[in-house]
Amino acid sequence: MKYVEKYGLFVFFIIFLLYFGVMTKINIAKSDIPTKTYEMKGKGIFEKDAILKQKIAANDDIYNSYFFQKIGFIENYGLLQKVLGKEIVDDKLNYRRVYKGANDTLYYTVPVKNINEKAVENISNLKQKLDLQQIPMFFVLAPNKHTINSANFPQGVLDYNTTNLDDLSKRLTEKGIDVLDLNQEFFKDKKDENTSFYKTDTHWKNETAFWGYQKLVSHLANEYVYNFNNDAKFTSPTSYTTMKYNETYIGSMGKRTGKKYVAKKDDYELILPTFDTNRTYKKYNDVLTEISTKSGSFEDVFVNKAVLDSKDPYEDKYTTMMGYGTPYEVIINNQIKQDTKLLIIKDSFAMPLSAYLSNNIKTICLLDTRYENIRKNLNRMITNIKPDYVLFVCSPSSVFYFPEMFDF
Repeated sequence: MKYVEKYGLFVFFIIFLLYFGVMTKINIAKSDIPTKTYEMKGKGIFEKDAILKQKIAANDDIYNSYFFQKIGFIENYGLLQKVLGKEIVDDKLNYRRVYKGANDTLYYTVPVKNINEKAVENISNLKQKLDLQQIPMFFVLAPNKHTINSANFPQGVLDYNTTNLDDLSKRLTEKGIDVLDLNQEFFKDKKDENTSFYKTDTHWKNETAFWGYQKLVSHLANEYVYNFNNDAKFTSPTSYTTMKYNETYIGSMGKRTGKKYVAKKDDYELILPTFDTNRTYKKYNDVLTEISTKSGSFEDVFVNKAVLDSKDPYEDKYTTMMGYGTPYEVIINNQIKQDTKLLIIKDSFAMPLSAYLSNNIKTICLLDTRYENIRKNLNRMITNIKPDYVLFVCSPSSVFYFPEMFDF
């Protein structure tokens, strides 16, 4: 019986792959895809290798674009993994391989011990340039979803997220850079990753981002002397209302496994101020052309109601607040007279923290250095913006997985 079950599953899996493979081939055959030729004759070995890589990448793009019922394939493949009791859903990209830990929480891992010394040097060099302009700079390290003594990963799976974060914090401090290590604060406050992060996504929940905002304002007030609006009501949870949407959201990790693998969809909580607000929120592309402007209340400018109201479980609810962000953004608090300007170099973890921080700061400029043109022009933009402070707000894993973000 064991052999029947074993080989039966094997045969089913082969048929499953063949079916989707054949149907994808039919889709491609029916499509009017222009034929591209690759000239290899007379080329050297390195040129041939580069051309071959281009050809493989082009074929990958075609198969991804015309894959037969792509979502259905992912969902049924995830269901098969669930039936087989698999705690790993593989991916050709190591950093997008999904692991299931305790309480059916999904994780990505950092598989090697590496803090990216080049990034540390570049950040240190930027600080030295800012010191010459008398502009203080500090680094806000967001907490890891996977704490070192928490999730029970499958045997043999190692995750260096927290180890790398601790080493990164130490190296930045050695370089004279002030670090607000929210991972250590996470431990001190005995917070629980299963309630602080989305189970199916890499990001922290809005309530955790608000906690990070409270820590950041406290750090600014205690460690720096500058003119900002430090009214206690802004950091008090009693000054906000929370709207909860139950089982409404499957995040980026859940998209890779499919909803049939996920034990339960994530809840989403929207935290909005009850006090009067007046903001202007501008977004720019990577060549600094303005693409949108919103003015009005906190909710009017930051909340995307189309995302919030969507019934599609794969709609990224994390983007309800401030969307995915753009290469360059400016938030202006029209109620603050003190003309303090903060520049944030960020990844997606800076939203929605930046929205809450705009309660205290007149002007916040956000730069996403994952965009090449922003990286190339970072020093010039800092000179033009003339910020009072510069800070980094990002996930520690970005330093490892997106090294180009710090290549400035």
